Amino acid sequence: MPASTAQQSLRSAFSLLVLLGLVACQAATTEVEEEALVEDETVAAQVFPDDFAQVCNEIGFAPAQAYESTPGEVHPIYVFERANETEAYSKSYRDLPEGWEKDWEASQETQLVACLTLTQETLSNTCEFPPEEGETDVYVLETYDTAYDVAIYHAKSGEQLDSTTFELQADDECPMFHMFTEGELADKSNPDYSQVLLEFVKPYVQPEA
Repeated sequence: MPASTAQQSLRSAFSLLVLLGLVACQAATTEVEEEALVEDETVAAQVFPDDFAQVCNEIGFAPAQAYESTPGEVHPIYVFERANETEAYSKSYRDLPEGWEKDWEASQETQLVACLTLTQETLSNTCEFPPEEGETDVYVLETYDTAYDVAIYHAKSGEQLDSTTFELQADDECPMFHMFTEGELADKSNPDYSQVLLEFVKPYVQPEA
């Protein structure tokens, strides 16, 4: 084979190798970019329990699962509360029946949101706890009667499904024991609304046949 022909063949082979290398590199880059895009979309799509707070203002949360009352099924709910009408809602972490509340990883499966606003506090009792051995300070606990405005919403649309008012009475007697915050000599206590809340939302969360 003439030298010029051999050189041309060598150049062609080298060019082909370079071209194949560029194609492989471009394919690898495209694959990495696609994986990064999928990861970014996953992060952007992730929702958290606190994201549902806007529903308390009748603003629907699009990523939520649609609600359609179905007897025998559990329709997951998040509960939010606030201390007065001017504060923002924050998620309540009171215990709910098993299956009623989704973990944060599955927040988008939530269908309902319940919202409570504390509207009234009336002093019911002032309880004094004598100092423990070696102490001189008296601890004081104030217990209050309370009232709440309560509503339950369709999470996805923000539609209000029902509303009511809770009026809760503090115990007449002082508790035998109370855990005070370290360094604090006074505290306040409101009645637990958990049971009346469960009774109010159950027909929506777990409707009967």
